[in-house]
Amino acid sequence: MTRSTTLFLVSIWSLLLATPLIAQDDATQQEAAQKKIFLETLRAEREEKLERYFLRALTQKRMNTANELFESEQFAEARESLEKLNPNRLNAYERALVYRLLAYAAIGQEDSAGAVQYFQKMVEEQVLPIEDEASALFSIAQIQASLEQWAKVDATLEEWFRLVERPNGGAYYLLAISRYQQDRYDEALAPALEAIEVSTRPEERWLQLVAALHLQQEDFDRAVPILEELVTRFPKKQYWLQLSLIYGARGDYEHSLRVQQLAHAQGLLTENDELRRLARTYLFHELPYPAARVLERGLEEGRIESDEEVLELLGNSWIAAREYEKSIDPLEQAAKLSDDGRLFLRLGQVRVQREDWKEATELIQKALEKGGLPDEGKAQMLLGISFYGDGQSDSATTAFSRARSHESTRKEATAWLEHLARQAQEG
Repeated sequence: MTRSTTLFLVSIWSLLLATPLIAQDDATQQEAAQKKIFLETLRAEREEKLERYFLRALTQKRMNTANELFESEQFAEARESLEKLNPNRLNAYERALVYRLLAYAAIGQEDSAGAVQYFQKMVEEQVLPIEDEASALFSIAQIQASLEQWAKVDATLEEWFRLVERPNGGAYYLLAISRYQQDRYDEALAPALEAIEVSTRPEERWLQLVAALHLQQEDFDRAVPILEELVTRFPKKQYWLQLSLIYGARGDYEHSLRVQQLAHAQGLLTENDELRRLARTYLFHELPYPAARVLERGLEEGRIESDEEVLELLGNSWIAAREYEKSIDPLEQAAKLSDDGRLFLRLGQVRVQREDWKEATELIQKALEKGGLPDEGKAQMLLGISFYGDGQSDSATTAFSRARSHESTRKEATAWLEHLARQAQEG
């Protein structure tokens, strides 16, 4: 998951969505009961305060003017009108209402710092209903998040949680994001999980964050069900690829292949590395034909870069599928690109299997000339067999004699030389 600002900005509407309660253990229930009592007490205190104040006519008139200006998006004029009111001449209730309107005006002017300042002044009056205060705190947290002031988001949300009996998934997500952005990954996980737990249908970005945190901790077992939900509800390429890689990291190669197959069937695997990985996975499961088809089509469409590695992989896939004729062209191309003679020798083996003796001889000789072979003795053995198949006994004897000088092929080469000697005597 990228850490761009876009990922972390949250819509205030989604953050304010109500969510159902989750099952709670005894300790959590006790904590919830205590919080309910605290909020009821605080709510009663606010109601008592409000009874002592009233909205005077002049203040009401100025606020009505500001609201009319809001409707026509004249935010600067609305702010100017409200700022003419002397806070010292207003009661606490009036000040709180005016500060809230000033905050809205500042938002309209895209003055984030001013909006936060006025919302905070409103909260400091401690006179409006706690629901209004919580709304202001959430607005502050949202603005701070948009400014990437993540430590401040933490502090603001801590105040907000005190005033809300049933926090919603969006709030937990915002808290998790603020901690994630501060590299406090362990602390981010709990609220990220809570966001999912309290929601009947978690948002994509919530699931994405939980998956990222599990992967950051290399907790693949817990990441799998999250990614499975992501690919089910939001079947995007990145989730298919992540799920496939995680299955592979867990050693569950069968599911890794299935996920890649499904992604490929949907046309999601389009990049060079993705298609190569799919082909290798097919080969790992001993499915060479589909591996070859993926590589062949990818090369034809230009999605796979043509190089020695992929050409050799394609050739070997066709060989494993017993499509020997189809393996020749890619192996020849790869052999020409190679720094050693290993692939010419592989081609020679293909020709030997097809009993194309002359072609096999030429290819094996090219392999020996180019050098860099892991076992020259085996190459000399193959050359001897090719010469023998072509009826060139003297050349075969020479090749087997060279093979006899290598420990790995001494016994087999000796047997061939004895066989040639008996044939010569019999002839």
